[in-house]
Amino acid sequence: MIPPFFNPVPFLAELIYTVVITAFCFLIFFKTKEIYDLTKHNGIKFFRYTFLFFGLSYASRLLLHLFMLYNGIIFEMGINRRAFLPLSNLIMAYFSTMAILYLAFSTLWKRIKIRHLALYSNLFAVIIAFVGFFSRSPLFISLIQLILLALAIIVNAFAEKKSRKVSNMRILYLMIAAFWLINLFLIDPHFRFHPAIKLVLQGFSIIVFIIIHFRLNKWLK
Repeated sequence: MIPPFFNPVPFLAELIYTVVITAFCFLIFFKTKEIYDLTKHNGIKFFRYTFLFFGLSYASRLLLHLFMLYNGIIFEMGINRRAFLPLSNLIMAYFSTMAILYLAFSTLWKRIKIRHLALYSNLFAVIIAFVGFFSRSPLFISLIQLILLALAIIVNAFAEKKSRKVSNMRILYLMIAAFWLINLFLIDPHFRFHPAIKLVLQGFSIIVFIIIHFRLNKWLK
């Protein structure tokens, strides 16, 4: 049962936006599989997994929207919405933190000499997600991810230019950073946007992702 105060227009816009971004993330992940299989390049591996975790984060967000649409069913199942929403945010926080970590790794892969990197990354993401869960502070998660993103951008900016492909990848990193910064503001409940402004930001974010996909296609040819 849909509640009487439910407004379908912003919900539908958010749903379409989440579906589009999720589809692009998984499309980029699978499209880069062939080049990784051929080269076994660690930078490409981390780059691919960045989009895998982005995609899983948005897939979790998609499920959250669908559950919210049928919140009457949730209540009938005995699931408390106050408990359900933080739990959903916990899953999203884990996947999104992993995505930012792997984006940073894709710029640092030559300098990373840490054994069991995947294990430590997962532990870090789990800790951040649970701290955000128990503190009920999405702002904490946003700040941590913002710091990680800033570090990835700074490292990439000072990386040596060795080829045109590296330059193209640098542009892709900046576009991904712009996309994620927009979404940090869109997701964080501390920022309340007018529906029209939010729609514009979502549209711009989709355009950024289309450009990323286009440039990646051009680079892979």
